[in-house]
Amino acid sequence: MLTIPPREVRSAAGLVRRWRQASDPQELADTYGELRAAGPLVPTPWRALLVPGYEDCRQVLTDRTWRTLSASWRDQHRPGWRESSSTVGLCETPLQQDPPEHTARRRPLAGILTPRAVGQLTEARVEPLVDGQVRAFVDRLRREGTADLVAAVCRPTPTAVLARLLGLPPDTDQAWLTDQNLALVQAEELASPPSAIRRADAAATALLACYDRMLADRRRHPADDILSHWAASEPVSARYLLLTLFSAGVPTTAALLASLALALTTRPGLAERILLEPDLTDRFVTEVLRWDAPVRVVTRVAADETELAGRSLPAGQIVHALIGAAHRDPEVFTDPHTFRPNRPPRRLLALGSGLHYCLGAHLARAQAVAFVRAFARELRGARLAAAPRRQTGPSFIDITHLPISASVHHSPAA
Repeated sequence: MLTIPPREVRSAAGLVRRWRQASDPQELADTYGELRAAGPLVPTPWRALLVPGYEDCRQVLTDRTWRTLSASWRDQHRPGWRESSSTVGLCETPLQQDPPEHTARRRPLAGILTPRAVGQLTEARVEPLVDGQVRAFVDRLRREGTADLVAAVCRPTPTAVLARLLGLPPDTDQAWLTDQNLALVQAEELASPPSAIRRADAAATALLACYDRMLADRRRHPADDILSHWAASEPVSARYLLLTLFSAGVPTTAALLASLALALTTRPGLAERILLEPDLTDRFVTEVLRWDAPVRVVTRVAADETELAGRSLPAGQIVHALIGAAHRDPEVFTDPHTFRPNRPPRRLLALGSGLHYCLGAHLARAQAVAFVRAFARELRGARLAAAPRRQTGPSFIDITHLPISASVHHSPAA
């Protein structure tokens, strides 16, 4: 680790503490500005460095000098880490692997998530499924007047999409699957409390047991689906392929859908504008990814001595690339604290970059676009019934509750 003068660490301690505790997006934006003012590399009490600049974050994500906190790294530096079943499980996914393990584990996923495959899936399954979820929510609003969009649509949708993509058994408890994966990813949050880690460990154990049962059933009774193919061709890694797809795809896509809904309900006229300008949808989704990224922190460790932000760093230095701060970098984004749904496109870091670019990015965007168009048709009179609730970060500050009330405008022709 880099030797940092104690005075420099102490001077940044209050700012780092505010960053870790912030959950309100405006508060976070202010904190990001303070972090940039403090320098391109901000020291933390745990000897890691915070990286707030766009270009520096991009370097961390794309330069192969920067590695994940993989199982081999943890074996050397984190005694006892294997007692956490959630961490062990996540280290068997490409999310916490480097080549060659990363390449081998990622290959079966790449084959089913190509742009062409996702395009075919979107028309046949994603759009009808999302439309059905939104229409069911509209019906619920008509009956009840107010309902939580996160629980009713944003969280169930990505699980349902993946279930159809893979061919999960019809009797799969999708609500349970969603809840377990939301619990599991809390193992990746910085400094999660022991109670959250225990919950994540229990979720990992339960999910892997569930996946094993599904795969065993498909080996006995194969069908024409991806689950059966993996059961036959990937007997060792299939359980971790499922763990990868659901743990990475469900929480992030659910967070994105909730952020899109919040933007649509708090910006008057935006839904109507999207109806009139269909081409605006893609840019709107991109701007929400910039404004309220589903994952705000990516942690990496230097495999060798390297340079970052003009500073020489030793092998073993841990950094936290602050994706949320990078997306508010004024050197890259004009007027970064203003939400502009038609902002000219710029390569974001929200879905990763380089070797670890999210394989499910096309599928997540397909769900987002379908959701925005369905919302604009069916819920353009929607408004917040109460303030949204978010979980605390700093990696994940997802919207957990978004109560909606509306004078809905049902479109029979849609």
